[in-house]
Amino acid sequence: MFRQFISILIFLFWATASQAVEPVAPLHPLDALTADEIALAVMLLKDAGAADDGTVYPALTLKPASKEAMRAWKIGTPFTRTAFVILRRNLVTYEAVVDLTAKKVVSATPKTGAQPMIMDYEWIKARDTFVADKRFKAAIAKRGLKNVFCTPNSAGTFPGDAYEGKRILKIPCFTSEDKAAPNLARPIEGLMGIVDSDSGQVLDVIANGGVDLLPMPTGYGASLPQPGPPTKPVAIVAPQGTNIQLSGNLEIKWANWSLHARADKRAGLILNLVRFTDGTRARDVAYQLNVSEMFVPYMDPDPTWAYRTFMDAGEFGLGYMISTLQPGVDCPQDSYFIDLTFPNDIGGTYKRPKALCIFERATGNPAWRHYSSSGKQVNGVAQSEMVIRHAATLGNYDYLVDYVFTPQGTITMRVGATGFDAIKSTSVKNMDDQGAAEATKYGSLIAPYTIAPNHDHYFSFRLDLDIDGTQNTLVRDSIIPSAIADSKTRTSLWTVRSDRYSAEGPISEDHMSAGESWRVLNPNEKTGLKYNPGYMLETHHQATSAMDKADPPQRRAGFTAYSLWATRYAEGEDWAAGLYPNLSTKDEGLPAYVAQKRGIDNQDLVLWYTMGFRHVPRPEDFPILPTFWHEVTLRPAFFFDRDPSMTFNPGMLPAPQ
Repeated sequence: MFRQFISILIFLFWATASQAVEPVAPLHPLDALTADEIALAVMLLKDAGAADDGTVYPALTLKPASKEAMRAWKIGTPFTRTAFVILRRNLVTYEAVVDLTAKKVVSATPKTGAQPMIMDYEWIKARDTFVADKRFKAAIAKRGLKNVFCTPNSAGTFPGDAYEGKRILKIPCFTSEDKAAPNLARPIEGLMGIVDSDSGQVLDVIANGGVDLLPMPTGYGASLPQPGPPTKPVAIVAPQGTNIQLSGNLEIKWANWSLHARADKRAGLILNLVRFTDGTRARDVAYQLNVSEMFVPYMDPDPTWAYRTFMDAGEFGLGYMISTLQPGVDCPQDSYFIDLTFPNDIGGTYKRPKALCIFERATGNPAWRHYSSSGKQVNGVAQSEMVIRHAATLGNYDYLVDYVFTPQGTITMRVGATGFDAIKSTSVKNMDDQGAAEATKYGSLIAPYTIAPNHDHYFSFRLDLDIDGTQNTLVRDSIIPSAIADSKTRTSLWTVRSDRYSAEGPISEDHMSAGESWRVLNPNEKTGLKYNPGYMLETHHQATSAMDKADPPQRRAGFTAYSLWATRYAEGEDWAAGLYPNLSTKDEGLPAYVAQKRGIDNQDLVLWYTMGFRHVPRPEDFPILPTFWHEVTLRPAFFFDRDPSMTFNPGMLPAPQ
């Protein structure tokens, strides 16, 4: 709910940061666009008459060449650079393709009705227009409030509300003694503005008189506990230096892994060409891994809360809201800290310092071990892993996104949610007060006079797997209980039944089995043991939407109805909720993709995993939310002939004497 507050800080940062960007020549065809390339794209659009000085740029990103060309590219081979641009000119959205190598605009096509992600000037324009409105001033005066600030939100789409077709922002307000500490802000219940950011018109001001006398949450500053005595420091260190190798613009090698990374305004970070060196052979595991969409719907029917159904990637952008990382807090002190350059909304760039960290760590666990009773000793090695991390601050929440690689060949994608809960005011001080049950119908009392509404978090990961090549097949391995008719000692056991999927669609659980897992394999290749090499998807958090499919927020977030989807690779099918989820009236993402019913057996396959979890807030979440981690793992399954980490020899510090 403070998304725009942070956005405004980013906007103010641009004025100096954009001047500090150092041009870096692209060294790989999948490198993010440089500041010079972004400036060139804007200049070419203006020269072609497709843009002018009043044009804004919700998206300006790399358009890679074909997947086939990217997979085949070798160092030293020439490559072309192309930009994909979403721009708004005279309140019309256009999509443009700009060939940066040939220095020409390939196309510029109007997209009638398309509403791209929200831009900073809109936050500021909507806020300033609302706080200047006489109805807002009257509502604040009636409450006798001072130190009020208002922070626009995305509005969602609700047919029949008279705002269809308009570019709407909805604006709640807060009061605080310290605007720099938004977790100490107090929400002003029942007050909200509705602004058309295109026209700048305040369409409505909701100022419900019934909440005027409710006490505000009190004692925030006084209730913050003082830190206890310091403990002895604990650190992750590499006294002889790191094993991570960085080259070019974010080409990464560690253990047997190699991959390419790039910053993206919407996804935050995109990993490409993920390969594992098995002996002398670099084997394909994934062409691309990234967060595709996030959906955070709140479960409170009040008009000033019900609209809060945020599409954090498509409406705001994980890269756009990326945070600077703090050494020693967010990442170990001796991590690689990488500055990332992003396009801004006005055709320039800004640099986010320390926006990415890359580090290796010993987990404190054994990678493998066995105790020999005869020799009275343990044989084993310590587990280590490489972590690639970035964090996005989206209003009250901070989301850490990790890609974790191990010598065993696993890749774990983790999301840590922290920050602080969105709150609302109530007249209830504790759960023994009259009316407490009604007040907490849609949330939890987490402090006196303070309700945190229930909500969901959904993260869609797009997993473009290429297991030893692009032609892959999805298999469900089901556990089937079986009776034993002729055994003299046992009457039952279980077996594994493997079924291939032939057509794309959502993947449902088989309730007739005793458990199941999903595996992507290459039916055209064989290992030394003559298995088809594969990777399994090891899921941990599989909450799916409990909302009615006809509910307007759910209609644009269909990907949350299932934990797993499978599609056939197609250029342009990149986002789980479609290219334009902001203010969308229909779902142009996964439900539309799979409606084509394309064959996926022995085809170029893409998996989409919805990491979903429900958040029923607790008092322990207040005043700051301890980090909740959620994850999904890609684990080799019949991919290797033996454990590849057996040859990995991590250096170990001498045991203390």
